Amino acid sequence: MSDVSDRERFDFEREKWRADVTLRERDTTLKEKDSAAARWRSPLVVAIFAAAVAALGNAGVAYLNGSQQLAVENGKAESARILEMIKTGDSDAAAHNLDFLLKAGLITDADRIQRVAAFLETRPAGTGPSLPSPSGRVAFEPTDALKDDMRQSLDNLLQGYIARLDSLGFPAGERVSIKVESTGSYPNAYYKENAIVIDPKLVVDRSVPLREYGHHVLTAGRNVEWRGFYAAIESGLADYLACSYLDNPRLGEAVAKLFSDKPFIRNLANDKSFAELQAVTSRDDMNMPYKGAEVWGGLFWNLRSELGRDSADALVASAWLATKWPEAEDQKSSAFTAALLAAAAQKVPADAARVRKIMTARQFPLPS
Repeated sequence: MSDVSDRERFDFEREKWRADVTLRERDTTLKEKDSAAARWRSPLVVAIFAAAVAALGNAGVAYLNGSQQLAVENGKAESARILEMIKTGDSDAAAHNLDFLLKAGLITDADRIQRVAAFLETRPAGTGPSLPSPSGRVAFEPTDALKDDMRQSLDNLLQGYIARLDSLGFPAGERVSIKVESTGSYPNAYYKENAIVIDPKLVVDRSVPLREYGHHVLTAGRNVEWRGFYAAIESGLADYLACSYLDNPRLGEAVAKLFSDKPFIRNLANDKSFAELQAVTSRDDMNMPYKGAEVWGGLFWNLRSELGRDSADALVASAWLATKWPEAEDQKSSAFTAALLAAAAQKVPADAARVRKIMTARQFPLPS
């Protein structure tokens, strides 16, 4: 009887011990789980996790805001660019500038591209929006001859021309003053030291003030004496830029009768050769700039007829701005023709051969 009782107590104690071990293991497991859960629920972990979520959210918001802001800024830039390009005072010039923006890829918004293209396609000549350009580049001196309507007409004309010259890369330069006053029995217009003087009899011809403003832009910042072959080239380019802008090779048609029986002062649609300048006996001959204007202007207009207005305008502008004028008088012409060929090769390589062919036919000096 005693043996049975001892065995039963032994079995009971063993089962009790096993149950105790099992409970302790379960308790330990629960504590470990509670401890792990407690770590995730701790204020520090929660704060870090919340901060991380907030940072990711902020990054996403910042990215979306940045993308939207970039789109807004691009839209504003395009709108500002369009507004600047129609500040010409001339509807046709404004339309030409808008066409340039489209072709140059400077308008990227698909809807805006479609609307501008549709406007240009259906626009009747002489119509469309244009804004007056700020007159900070020209200042009119008050005179008895300068009437309000004359001033407004001159300002509109010059602002459109200034916008065109800006688009060709010419520097803005200093402000030029314009004085409309009688120059005596012989009506004249001339430019000197940031000032343009125009006889009121000549204001009716739009090419006259444009040519004089051309002198202001072309000679700005150049320490080259205005004589000889340099003056011939500069005078021809002043003629050409004015005539090209007006799309008319005849300079001074409206006032030619004041000077001669010819229907124009100069006609750039000519076949004059460089040999006519070489025949001038003295580089100081006062006729050299005007004889040269016909010869060089004729070359430029020939290039325009062959290459198109925009290509020719950009070509002669680039060449003028790039030319390094040598001291030697007999090298000035070849320095400019070399710049013309270099500009043509850089812009449209195929045009360089065409430019060389035209200059060769007109006997202009060329680099080897």
